[in-house]
Amino acid sequence: MDTLIDAPVSPGHAPSAALPSVAAPVIRTTPLTAVDVDALEAVDTTGQWHLRGACRGLEASIFYPDPDAAEDVARALAVCAGCEVREACLAHALGRREPTGIWGGTTERERRRVLRRRRSA
Repeated sequence: MDTLIDAPVSPGHAPSAALPSVAAPVIRTTPLTAVDVDALEAVDTTGQWHLRGACRGLEASIFYPDPDAAEDVARALAVCAGCEVREACLAHALGRREPTGIWGGTTERERRRVLRRRRSA
């Protein structure tokens, strides 16, 4: 079983004032969570799961930050942290090989790592 663990976000980063709807702090206070990546293959991504996403209505550019801008990445991950469709979003991104952006609470690098592990398994 392959798992993906949330990486801790750097302390001291707060959500931008441009995102007043983001109530969750950028600093993750909940325990690190594991996602069974293999089980994501069974998640149905054909429906309209995206309409229930925490990102709905937010500016799309938030989810395409410069990977070197830790505060911007943390801001996008904070939106995903409590999202009810996070697993469907991640399954969609992995299935479509989304090369850029934050999807399902993962960065580009994290998704590439998961896909490499799948290929080598």
